Amino acid sequence: MNEREGAPEAAELRSGLHALVDDVEPRGDALAKLLAARRRHTRKAPRRPLFAVGGAAVAATAVFLVALVALPGAPHRPEPVSVAPNSYVAASADGELASYDVLSGRQVRPLAQLGAPVRGAPAADGVRIFARIPAGGGEDVVGVAADGTRWRVAHATRPGSVLAAGGGRVAHVDADQVVLSGSGAGQRIPVPAGQRVTDLALGGDGRLAVLTSSGADSQLGVVPPGATTMRPLALPAGTCGPLAVTWSGGKIAALSPAACDGSSGRVRITTVDENGEMIGAGAPVDLGALPGPERLQLSTDPLGRFLISVTGGGQWLVDGSAVRPVPRACAPSGECAAEPGTFWG
Repeated sequence: MNEREGAPEAAELRSGLHALVDDVEPRGDALAKLLAARRRHTRKAPRRPLFAVGGAAVAATAVFLVALVALPGAPHRPEPVSVAPNSYVAASADGELASYDVLSGRQVRPLAQLGAPVRGAPAADGVRIFARIPAGGGEDVVGVAADGTRWRVAHATRPGSVLAAGGGRVAHVDADQVVLSGSGAGQRIPVPAGQRVTDLALGGDGRLAVLTSSGADSQLGVVPPGATTMRPLALPAGTCGPLAVTWSGGKIAALSPAACDGSSGRVRITTVDENGEMIGAGAPVDLGALPGPERLQLSTDPLGRFLISVTGGGQWLVDGSAVRPVPRACAPSGECAAEPGTFWG
């Protein structure tokens, strides 16, 4: 085939391809019209070698595919993306805060070196992390941004390990008070006489859940935004005293023993509203042995999954009815977390 003989067909093919490129999602009859036009021209044109026809078809296909990929506005099949951050934070014994992949347990990246051992589980509020470290005869509550920037939030005169973050605020315990920082002047909420705070949880809307204990009994209280006293929350009959709490979807999620006498290491997450009405109870999780409340951390992520973490022990990811063990948080150097980990939140 010489250049003159192929010119009409090339022009027709080029015109057809331009029409396809102009409309990446062609009408249903576009291909049929293009083929019909080609057949009409073929009946008039002299016969050409089969390899030439095949080459033209391959070239047309290649041009069409390139147009689909390169043209702005061309439809693309959605690509699956990983859930961010899909990691939790923990502190090693030497005071290094780092993030860890929740499924593999590998360290994602170091966040900050605090220079002192972290007491209790860190707290997280979006991309900010908070921790308690020894300072000045008591403790400093320090904040760490995702880029490693560090600042002091508050100072507690007495050591403790309870900390919570949410809604732009941080809550910690100092002596017989719960102190809220980060939104204007600090707010102090007295702890009922004879009660010891074992856990705190701050909701995104500013509500504070306070878990206290007196001997073997535990009590759950709620503090509305701006209030200075906590309202006791009556839990459903037959519910064992909670060991840890967090907020999830505007409800309180409480980690409670399956056996109230402590004879079993099995726990479950029960969700209740502010009236104490039970919303649901999750799958049982066997911790092996039931740890004290100060050694437990319950946290949740934006997907509604829960992370149960025990000081120096195991970790479990609870996703609906599925329970999956999570590897212990250990840095590449072999240094492992001395306190429980927590979801970023």
